[in-house]
Amino acid sequence: MINDVQKTFLTGEFAKLFDVKKDTLFYYDKIDLFKPAGVHENGYRYYTFEQFDHFIAIQSLRAVQFPIKELKQYFTEPSRERLQSLAAEQVEKVKQELEKLQDIQSFLMRVMETTHELSSIKVGEVLFQELPEEPVVLSAPNPIDMNTSVEEISRIVGHFLKEIGIKGAAANGAVLKKELFLQRDDYQSDRLFCRMEGQGAVKKPAGLYAVMYYQGTYEEIEAAYSHLLDEIEKEDMVLDGDVFEEYLLHSLMSKEEADYVTKLSVKVKKQAK
Repeated sequence: MINDVQKTFLTGEFAKLFDVKKDTLFYYDKIDLFKPAGVHENGYRYYTFEQFDHFIAIQSLRAVQFPIKELKQYFTEPSRERLQSLAAEQVEKVKQELEKLQDIQSFLMRVMETTHELSSIKVGEVLFQELPEEPVVLSAPNPIDMNTSVEEISRIVGHFLKEIGIKGAAANGAVLKKELFLQRDDYQSDRLFCRMEGQGAVKKPAGLYAVMYYQGTYEEIEAAYSHLLDEIEKEDMVLDGDVFEEYLLHSLMSKEEADYVTKLSVKVKKQAK
């Protein structure tokens, strides 16, 4: 309530006017950011009308995350030039925070997408599905075969994801050349891929795909490839592209490699008669 005689506000009154806690005013006073106009004889702090604009300015900048330390320095001698510089610095910080939030959002969306996908699959079943075109970024040729250790594969994959700026649960895997896949005895990947837009991205074409989900260790995936190829041939189809081997949140969902689910997909077409 306003003291009509002295036009002053006690701490609680001032705090209520600006919808802040009294502790905020006590803290600002303690760090010399915003101090009371004075202290009554009874020891109570008070504020005045003349301080309204100053406090509004502080709260406006705090609302957009300006650090208190920088505000203290700025309000020692405020000016248009210093305000412009301060705002420019904060814009850059906000930009970096937005990039972090976008990374977090991408990670969470990927987790939701994959866990939803896995909730409706049947391991080992080969499905023939029309899939849309999607962008993929490919690594430089980096062969990985059955003799490559899990540690080495993790190192290669980690380096690739870091190189393309991926920090979370990426939709990534390996690409196997169809010529090698058809040989049935040399399942060596040619390069890595990541499903994403980005510099150097190419289009994984739309069309009919044979899709299979394999659960188990990488050392035993040969049997899954053989089964996939058997089912494709059984349907009188032939390969129309390379094979994509996508790792579905492996270590995020299980400690045991035997529980890992890998998605195999390859574009197919009816065999010419």
